Amino acid sequence: MELGRHISRTVGPYAVIAFASVFFLAAVAEHIDAHVPVTSKYDYNKDVFPLLRDHCSGCHVKGGPAPMSLMTYADAAPWAESIREELTAGRMPPWPVDPTSRPVKGGYPISSRDIDMIVVWASGGTPEGNLETKLPAVPFNAQWKLGPPDLKIPMDIEHTMAPGTIEETLDFSLPTSLTDTKWVRAADLMPGTASIVRDAVITIENGPVLALWEPGSDATAAPSDAAFRLAPGSKIHLQIHYKKHFDQEQNAVSDKSTIGLYFADPPPSGRELQSFAIDRPKADDNPNGSPTFVGTLSGAARIVALRPMLDRGYESLNVDAITPSGTDLPLLRLRGPRPQWFRRYWLQEPVELANGSKVTVSVTPLSDYSDEPKASKRFPLEVVLDYVPL
Repeated sequence: MELGRHISRTVGPYAVIAFASVFFLAAVAEHIDAHVPVTSKYDYNKDVFPLLRDHCSGCHVKGGPAPMSLMTYADAAPWAESIREELTAGRMPPWPVDPTSRPVKGGYPISSRDIDMIVVWASGGTPEGNLETKLPAVPFNAQWKLGPPDLKIPMDIEHTMAPGTIEETLDFSLPTSLTDTKWVRAADLMPGTASIVRDAVITIENGPVLALWEPGSDATAAPSDAAFRLAPGSKIHLQIHYKKHFDQEQNAVSDKSTIGLYFADPPPSGRELQSFAIDRPKADDNPNGSPTFVGTLSGAARIVALRPMLDRGYESLNVDAITPSGTDLPLLRLRGPRPQWFRRYWLQEPVELANGSKVTVSVTPLSDYSDEPKASKRFPLEVVLDYVPL
């Protein structure tokens, strides 16, 4: 097997100091909260725990990918202010699709009523409720989201993050050992150590992206008449992004994740899924730094998914198609997207575009965005359309 190691690391005492500050502030907040009168009509045991379990336990559970569990009162109460801020700002659950956007598959549905209950609890003294209540344990339950895959491809060596290393990315080239052509409808990842696997890009080597994986998200299959062609002898390229929890920074932590591929029958048309990238012009070609850039389709296409790759946080990102006849077709509306939460947005209903259609990407940067560590900023700004040729 070939093993490519392109590693980007973030190491240093500043993060340790930052996280120590978090602990200090949380402790202070907990002390202050003890003197805040309880005004919430909701309590954790009866009202809030079921909501956090149903909406947050994919990540915010002991042993999970989030840096803190919210599955007990002792876990959740010190984070009440952060919970309130993240919910009211719309940053959690991390789903930036605007309600006015063309419908896409997936998402993290949480009602306004449920958000209100959690916010009222977090702002109103965080009452625990009946102390005799015995809440059920919520274990971290890693599983294949589409059931057992047709082909499992494990990393052939275990990777260990050294003590003091906080964040890094790693590239692997993994053989499939296939002797005949397969058609891939979906790909997933099973982390070996979920607490450090932040996200992953799964690609046919020198070919299309099969999946953008992140913890807690659903694996979505391509439409029934579309699939990615996997030729005999192909290799899978895995770029995996590791990031330790604050309590793991000074420990060595190892991972050996596994890719899962799901196969489909050959598409009826015999045509494979293809991709069309719209890149922001380089500075020399775009001296005014225009927030709008355009690509033109060279053939008729049925658009099935959009894949924005971000270089920073944005207030908004809009993708629109303009047909040769002048018809404007909105494709995607994102509000507050961040580079650390990337995903492929599968359209609920594909959009057919004629040859020569122009696709316009308009972005509005966040003025107050503070950069993530360099290991998180792996991609230039571009929007990729996945399509079936017509």
